[in-house]
Amino acid sequence: MSEPRLDPALHRALLTAREKREQRGTGKDGTVALSSVEPAEALALDGLLAPRRPILPGRPLRVKLSQFEAALRACGIDPLAAYQAVGGRPIRDIPAERAAVQAMRAEFRAWLASHPLACSRPPIRSWLDEAAGQGRLTADTRPLVERALRVVAALPADEPVQRTVLAARLLDGDPHALDPGGALHRLTVSLLLVAAGLTDDSSAREVWAAWNVVVDPVSSNVVVLNLPLLGRGRVAQLARATHGTHLVLTYGQLSAEELRWPEGVECFSCENPSVLIAAETALGEICPPMLCTGGRPSDAVRLLLSSLCAAGARICHHGDFDESGVQILRDLEGRYGVAPWRFDVAALKAVAGVPDSASATLEESVEALRACVVEELVIGDLVGDLGAAAPGP
Repeated sequence: MSEPRLDPALHRALLTAREKREQRGTGKDGTVALSSVEPAEALALDGLLAPRRPILPGRPLRVKLSQFEAALRACGIDPLAAYQAVGGRPIRDIPAERAAVQAMRAEFRAWLASHPLACSRPPIRSWLDEAAGQGRLTADTRPLVERALRVVAALPADEPVQRTVLAARLLDGDPHALDPGGALHRLTVSLLLVAAGLTDDSSAREVWAAWNVVVDPVSSNVVVLNLPLLGRGRVAQLARATHGTHLVLTYGQLSAEELRWPEGVECFSCENPSVLIAAETALGEICPPMLCTGGRPSDAVRLLLSSLCAAGARICHHGDFDESGVQILRDLEGRYGVAPWRFDVAALKAVAGVPDSASATLEESVEALRACVVEELVIGDLVGDLGAAAPGP
């Protein structure tokens, strides 16, 4: 026997009933409400519901959802099938979905709280609980969390281990599983940071280093000239052997030994390598110590600056007069006590003729520029300063 054909005039009422049934779920009643009933709707609903009073066009209609569905069944129509037909998709049970989500959330939170790492390391437990409470970690992320906790549980390493080797050992033979930029790397670093008690501004490399994990010691580097390092360490010997010409030092080289400096050393820092090369060409062996940040400082640059700062060195920095250049200066000032070198409002005014304002900040003056004033435009002045600062005969 074929399914009775639905009257097209019931379409709006069926859609309204469908929405109400999805909202209420399978076990609760509700009300189907239509604002102004159309003439065709009034005729169809009057025949379906057979109310005590006729349903009139232009009037609102309110009927119990259970009554509406009972009337459909009395006509041989399955309400759920009718709802699916008018909606074009299976009907949802929203209360049941919410209950399932809440159950999954509760089970996930319980799993997090009972994890051996959460039980043994209170900072990790607090971080996980807060992240789950804020929705940053959900039941869907459990596989990711499991992998991150597997890595954290294996640290600190007994011997220094490269991050790629650690990943291959712990994460299904994939040496790139912990590469930067991925969700697993971000989560693992966050957990390691809080477990080590490091500050939020610690770099990922610093966080891994705290757990005896070596991060690509080669790709992060810094270009230097005439560093006056003391002692017989390899880096000091390299610096002496290449005195008068530039030297590229990697993070691995800089971190492998303690760097020793003479008292009261002065070092100049530039943003672009063209300045350092020009100084090398013009001054060679008599050029004061220099380093190049290469734009935003790499981990190798930061490691070298930290060592200089700890030794009480005076560091003077010049960069491009643009937003990024000023941000780099402010960062170096805050972290390493760097002083500006021809890199203030007065110097910019001399080069670009910016409006004279006693209260203007460097940021405001740079923002007023039509175009960036790059270091290469003042390279002669910078080399002149270096020559004037060079040691005498």
